[in-house]
Amino acid sequence: MGTSPRFLLGLAAAKASIAALRVTRHSGGQVPGVVAEAIDRTFLADMPKPARIAFVSGTNGKTTTCNLLADLLLDNGVDLVTNRAGGNIVTGIESTLIKNATITGKPRVDCAVMELDEISFRTVMPHVDPELLLVTNLYGDTFTRSADPAYVFDVMSAHIPARTRLVLNADDLISCRLAPHNTNKVFFSIGRMPFDTAEPEGIVCDLTACPDCGGRLEYDYCHLRHLGRAHCAVCGLESPAPDYEVVEIDRQARTFTVKEHLHPGTPQFTYPLSVHSVANIYNVLAAVVTAREMGLTGEQIVASLAGGVSVTAARFQAREAGGKRILTIASKGENATAASVAFNTIRKEPGTKAVAVIISDSHMAEVPEDVEYTGWYYQADFEYLNDPQIKQVIVYGATSDDIMLRLATAGVDPAITKVARSEAEIADLFDLDAVDGAYIAHCVTNVGISHRVADKLVDRARRTAHV
Repeated sequence: MGTSPRFLLGLAAAKASIAALRVTRHSGGQVPGVVAEAIDRTFLADMPKPARIAFVSGTNGKTTTCNLLADLLLDNGVDLVTNRAGGNIVTGIESTLIKNATITGKPRVDCAVMELDEISFRTVMPHVDPELLLVTNLYGDTFTRSADPAYVFDVMSAHIPARTRLVLNADDLISCRLAPHNTNKVFFSIGRMPFDTAEPEGIVCDLTACPDCGGRLEYDYCHLRHLGRAHCAVCGLESPAPDYEVVEIDRQARTFTVKEHLHPGTPQFTYPLSVHSVANIYNVLAAVVTAREMGLTGEQIVASLAGGVSVTAARFQAREAGGKRILTIASKGENATAASVAFNTIRKEPGTKAVAVIISDSHMAEVPEDVEYTGWYYQADFEYLNDPQIKQVIVYGATSDDIMLRLATAGVDPAITKVARSEAEIADLFDLDAVDGAYIAHCVTNVGISHRVADKLVDRARRTAHV
């Protein structure tokens, strides 16, 4: 491993590409891996690995959770490498390992925390033996790439090593059943809460029947979409008992309390929480549990979260300016569940709102109509935007006309909807005087646009307040 002339040549060329990217000021997160593979087709197998590798995967939340996990470990003195700025497919994993390697391939640090795309399990896992794997959840995802959750489940499950410790979401009866050949598992969960619903929310549910026998699935309660506690009325399949359980969420104190059932004495820790949506509680919980499994104490994690380690502003950013709340919230592109959660989070915010919808995942493409399957709009809950507290909806992107049609079918009054024909026009269309806050729902590829718009809105609100 890592000594053949072909491997060393591939590594040298990949490192040269890193230097070239730095000089030309390009990120090129996957380029080094592409270069290395072009020379050594078995590069990932040949590459020496850090002693400790943790992968984070799942349909929604993996980027947020992986970054938060890495930040918790770094804040507590764990020297690690991560693919925060790289890709989560095989060439991105290779690029991350290349950047961490000496000229002979030896790892500079012995710990790696990396996000891994679900479909990439089949190309990465045969050559990497992770110590730990966290899976956040499994939902329906980008249809043209991921088909449905059953397909993704099969790809992942078949390639998970038997000895890898799995951190799984007990509230998701899809992903918690991964890798039946693996018995080294720990489960996390949110206990019954006052905000729970009796059934899954949304026009589409990814889990309507027992995944084992196809029988009738009965829900005890749901926290978010199909995440909750359920059992099969026919075969008796039920959600697994949690090892880490959220037993209290205090929205006023901005904390959540986790009871650790698998540790002697059942200790519990109360953690600070900067973002209070249920989706982000799951993200922070998953990161906390994985950090505990990687050796951090509860006290260390509490101190880190209290000291400023939190969900990245690229995914969720809230500001106050001139008496107005300006908020951006990201969702995964072409992902109905993520978009629905973003819409619902905005709907539940207090006060009247103007909302910009910038979820078109193809707005910068040369031929945008060729790259996005707009059918997913009809799986997303645009109905959440049909709310009396939402006074204005602004749409931007190459598929604006499709989104306007979807808003009409959701019952949103056409009189309150407008299309921005350029990025510069988005902020100008907001009627800040008529609402308490401005909200921007965007897909992750549009984070730059969304933050520039938010900056303009903050500036407008401040100037208006001083007039």
